[in-house]
Amino acid sequence: MVSFAVVPACGQSTRMGRPKLALPLGGRSVIESVISTLQDGGVDHVVVVVAPHVLELAPLALAAGAELVVLSESTTDMRATVEKGLAWIAANHKPQPEASWLLAPGDHPAFAISVVSDLLAAKTNTRHSIIVPTYNGRRGHPTLLRWQHAAGICALGPDQGINSYLRAHADAVLELPVADPGILVNLDTPEDYARLS
Repeated sequence: MVSFAVVPACGQSTRMGRPKLALPLGGRSVIESVISTLQDGGVDHVVVVVAPHVLELAPLALAAGAELVVLSESTTDMRATVEKGLAWIAANHKPQPEASWLLAPGDHPAFAISVVSDLLAAKTNTRHSIIVPTYNGRRGHPTLLRWQHAAGICALGPDQGINSYLRAHADAVLELPVADPGILVNLDTPEDYARLS
């Protein structure tokens, strides 16, 4: 079954002081690293969502083989960005309900290829429709959801985030233990970047 990944890349990078997803990491940019990991893990279509203030990410994403959604204005939060990506996938790919998509924030660049492949493999062996990787009991990224959840996330109120959706659908969630602490790594500050580099 076809798989997608939505990579929200519209953050303001205020704590970093410069566009963090364009920073070099392991011989390429952060955004290219995230795209490559998703592709190498088996995702069929990686969709990157960028806003006008980070247009420098567009050629990087395209060069890495991602599909690109360029917004006409900035979004208010990550959930709104993800909604734009899901709407674009619905219009351009018309996924079946059994299709899956991974939420892979661009500022979580340290998860391993094996995490992606483990998530995709797990979806075929469980009744659960949401799979969240965990390391030492802590939830991380990326998260896999069946396409059936796209409509519910797009219907969230403006003050509701994706975590609230996951809490409301706790019976659909499978926590998948993985051996990769990279699922917990968030790139927000210069100190985070120094540790990653």
